[in-house]
Amino acid sequence: MRLKRAMVAATLAGASLLFAGCGGATGGSGSSASGCDPKDIGPGVTDSEIRVGTTMPLSGSGAAGGLGTKEGQEAFYAKLNAEGGVQGRKIKPIILDDAYDPSTAQKQMRQLVEKEEILVVSGGEGTPNFLGAVPYLDRKKVPAIAPYAPSDELGGDKNPYVFMATVDYIQEFEILTNYVFKQESPKKMALVGVSGNVGDNAKLGMEKALKGKSTELLYVPETPGTTDFTPIATQLKKFDAEYVFLILTNADTGGLLQAMSRIGYSPKTGAWAGMSDDSYIKEFGALSQNMLVALETASLKSDNAQVKQFVADFTKQTGKAPSKFNELGWVQAQLTAEALKRAKGLSRGCVVEALESFDKFETGIVPPVTWGKGDRAGVDAVGIAQIKGNDLIVLEETQSLQK
Repeated sequence: MRLKRAMVAATLAGASLLFAGCGGATGGSGSSASGCDPKDIGPGVTDSEIRVGTTMPLSGSGAAGGLGTKEGQEAFYAKLNAEGGVQGRKIKPIILDDAYDPSTAQKQMRQLVEKEEILVVSGGEGTPNFLGAVPYLDRKKVPAIAPYAPSDELGGDKNPYVFMATVDYIQEFEILTNYVFKQESPKKMALVGVSGNVGDNAKLGMEKALKGKSTELLYVPETPGTTDFTPIATQLKKFDAEYVFLILTNADTGGLLQAMSRIGYSPKTGAWAGMSDDSYIKEFGALSQNMLVALETASLKSDNAQVKQFVADFTKQTGKAPSKFNELGWVQAQLTAEALKRAKGLSRGCVVEALESFDKFETGIVPPVTWGKGDRAGVDAVGIAQIKGNDLIVLEETQSLQK
């Protein structure tokens, strides 16, 4: 496989083979399965408007991530529209609640494509819910731009209409585990993860890092929305891991840490990038001191000029400072808008062609984005931070893995 590109996380200096060319769309008067015809007009496009959309968990245990990401997208599009929009048209984002449920996400995505007639999917947040909608999007040949669904099932040629801008959880948890072993050599580690692809990916990443080491690994799958974490906390305490890694929703992470505290079990902890958000730190930071956290977006305190501009623009647009999930939503909308600007025509086929032209595109928020024929990964790097007090302290710049 290709050599992973080295990126920078603290400052983020700067930031599938497709069927017969650039693909196309079904539905709409201007669909072209053979490629990009600049005269074609796709669904969701009028003389004054381009409709885009996605689904996110706006309720339930995953709501913190969804609500923050939604707010970030809406703030970017509001700013863009005030500046004139794209190709003489305003962008209308339509974001529906999937409650972090795969079947609901598929239903909502069908509504977006068939009833709302969106041109493309703009971002999204949550892995199991988005994966539930991917087969439908592929059948309909609807481009999905920068969804936050870090699964190993995405990013290659298996799902050619999905363009990723985050690493998968295998890489993320391999890097997290490697970081731990730079500091110490725990004899026991544990992982609690959302059952299915999410937890399985994180487990595989840890196993890759632990290969050849004498460390024992316990994996405990979890169902999102668990109401009583005492059994899982008790199982972890009995195993007595020195490190417990977590890949759960924000609310469930806090719930498990509370249960662990109640029974007197206080191991060192590490978690996926969602725990870097202020909403999590404000609510559960006291239980998460010294937690290692993966970084997929730039530090909000970065000296990078593009990050500083984002913070200023978001604050001006909303009247408040941004969170990490706001940052995620903003960059999803930014990448979507850039693809629409580059498109030779406003059809799905032309948008795919435009996406394939991205070569180290700088946002400052995520590492430089590259897409092309056979490459839908976008980026392949994460950094490491740590929760200390009410702050997130960057420990290590983004690093990639050679596969």
